Amino acid sequence: MSDVVSHGEAGFSFHFEDRTMGKLRAGTGQFRAPYVVTYAAEYEHTDLTKPPPRPFNLTVVCIPTAPGWSRAIIYQGKTKGLKGTAHSSAEDDAEAAAAEKKKKSPVALLLGLIPVWLVHIFANRFLDSDLAFLHFQEKEVVARDSLDEPTRAYYMPAPADLPILTLRRWISKHADVLGPLPPPIFERERLLDRWNQHTAHCVHCQRGVEVVRKWRRNTYVTLALAALASRWVVARLLAAACVGVLPLLGLLEGQFKYADFQHWKNH
Repeated sequence: MSDVVSHGEAGFSFHFEDRTMGKLRAGTGQFRAPYVVTYAAEYEHTDLTKPPPRPFNLTVVCIPTAPGWSRAIIYQGKTKGLKGTAHSSAEDDAEAAAAEKKKKSPVALLLGLIPVWLVHIFANRFLDSDLAFLHFQEKEVVARDSLDEPTRAYYMPAPADLPILTLRRWISKHADVLGPLPPPIFERERLLDRWNQHTAHCVHCQRGVEVVRKWRRNTYVTLALAALASRWVVARLLAAACVGVLPLLGLLEGQFKYADFQHWKNH
């Protein structure tokens, strides 16, 4: 991590280097006030017989919704204008058309078949991995009366801590924080309440709930019909399969409502 470049009230930018998925990565990050964070990085290209890895582009929009609460909108990919919109250029549209014509690999085709709601389930689990830590760290900063100078609350000597320190100082100097933070949430069911925090507001996940419930109803019907025809071996095998599938569907539906994340098991 190199020095952070401050842009005053408009935010700041920084350079970072790390290793992820066994690959070295280097790029830049930017905080664009008041609540947009972007990353753009390249992976090391070690195997010259293969095309270079796709670049890493991530945009996170953290919109405050209430004291202590924010809505995170995450976009991975290029942040150019959308095709055919007022924010797109002719170059953007031509690039999008070329990408659509480009032959996709079998892996890309298979990944394209994954429903959006299933992607959201895994994405929310990734966010849950940090939610509890960030929540209680924020409470600890307040308890130590260190909002104006976070270095008094936490010892952060590493170069990788510079953007966090800069963000804290930017908030103290430029942000207009409305009211005190609410009391800490100690009940994990409330802190990791996926239904009210995501599913109830997401059309894809609402559709996913309907799909899973439809699968479960159909499985019950199939189980009943198989039980009526239980004198045949195939029917008994089908009934056993239904009995095994039903708990899995119940577990999948539960992911839309609440999924406890056990940090001590995250190796």
